[in-house]
Amino acid sequence: MLQTIEAVEVDEFSSAVAGLTIDYIRTDAGSGPCRVTTVDSGSVQLSTGSMGFSAVAGTEIPSDLGVFALIRCAPEGSTWCGTELAEGQLFFLAPGTTFLAAEPEGLAATILAVRYAELGRTADEHCRTFARHSVRPLGPSNEADLLRETMSRVAVDPASALHRRWAPTTLEVATAAVTSERTSVHDLGHRRLDSGKIVADAIDWVESSWTYRPTMSELCRATHASESRVRLAFVEAVGVPPSQYFQRRLLSRFRNDLLDGDPASSSVTEIATALGVTQFGRMAGRYRQAYGELPSDTLRRHRRHGVGALR
Repeated sequence: MLQTIEAVEVDEFSSAVAGLTIDYIRTDAGSGPCRVTTVDSGSVQLSTGSMGFSAVAGTEIPSDLGVFALIRCAPEGSTWCGTELAEGQLFFLAPGTTFLAAEPEGLAATILAVRYAELGRTADEHCRTFARHSVRPLGPSNEADLLRETMSRVAVDPASALHRRWAPTTLEVATAAVTSERTSVHDLGHRRLDSGKIVADAIDWVESSWTYRPTMSELCRATHASESRVRLAFVEAVGVPPSQYFQRRLLSRFRNDLLDGDPASSSVTEIATALGVTQFGRMAGRYRQAYGELPSDTLRRHRRHGVGALR
């Protein structure tokens, strides 16, 4: 099955990547929708797409999937796990991995989600060089280059993934790329992975406590880390300090609540107050700067829930 989604809001895009659910926090109006084409070929799921607006994102790889990601275009500011992305990079994201990303408008990637059991049976002991809960850059090697070529071709013609031989052939190529790696190849660094955990713990605390504008002391207590370490963790993981990240997160939550609200029975002030906002004028200004419209304009549009535009 092949499906293309054009998403103008983050919640329409968050589950569009095959096999994954991504927590997006939109950070600007952008110039167009996010686009993603997905193909489910059984043992391999394909997604290829691009960002039409900027966002920070959190992703957890399911425990039964291994994910290969090819970066096709990486505008300035694109990062995964605090590492700057570049065109042509190929990553393997191990099962159970949680990572954070800064994804500006124009970032384009092709994703292959593979049942880890399938990969493990074929790669046998070699797969154990890739610890779970890690993000690994692949290559350079002939095998990794072949996987890059395979993923680049299918990005141009996603329908080709529907051919009955595509999935088993791609699985063989992906397995070869994994087995060609040596145990000396390092993942993206324990310090950055630790930063990811600090940020994840901070986000979990904010969501569970309904404190959308946390103080630094609250974040330090929640993560059991010093103020300087918390600041560094956010900069490494998502490219901005915690105050800026949670401001963006609050704006994104505010936008979703406005779109879900009924202008006949709720107001911008009521929705903002429910999120703990008291400085309405400042919030409206930041909102307009981020999304190119006033909160009242968003509320008047009052969306009906859907899955984006299917083509």
